[in-house]
Amino acid sequence: AFGIQAAQLESDVVWAQLLANPTMGDGVALFHATHKNLGTAGAIGETTVGEARLKMGLQTGLDGATVLNLTPEYLIVPKALEVAALKFLTAISPAKTSDAVPAEIRNLTVIAEPRLDIGIPRFGIAGDDGAFYFAASPNVIDVVELAYLEGAQGIYTETRQGFDIDGIEVKARLDVAAKVLDHRGLLKNAGA
Repeated sequence: AFGIQAAQLESDVVWAQLLANPTMGDGVALFHATHKNLGTAGAIGETTVGEARLKMGLQTGLDGATVLNLTPEYLIVPKALEVAALKFLTAISPAKTSDAVPAEIRNLTVIAEPRLDIGIPRFGIAGDDGAFYFAASPNVIDVVELAYLEGAQGIYTETRQGFDIDGIEVKARLDVAAKVLDHRGLLKNAGA
């Protein structure tokens, strides 16, 4: 039970980063026009995917001159949009070679996460079942980091024998936090 709750907490702190739209080190919200990672609101489709590919592809490095040429690898959706996302990706499979759609679009991995629908009640963060996100591969750019207190990775448990009652008392804790490291690997679309 402690392990399940620890895994849930780790997931909650990561997804809270997307939903809370935190302020980044430059003083600007994670998803903001200044960061060029907000898409034009619309349904999941060729237009919104194309815009995400364009905006992410034009992101520049810290020097402002180096073009990163990022591509979305993940389409992150609330459960309410899971079927629409899967239908879109299935519908673009070409019937003949001349209608070929680039593999990068056909191979987008759909991640359907219920926390995006309902939010994260333990942190007081509301969900949004209409918004969806694109993310670049974490092998290409750092996106979100899950961090633990030094020397305390994983669950810390402590037990003691009861004196007043027959049994063992168990105490468990998890010292964990998450932070978006780079806004350029993410793009948000508010949805239709």
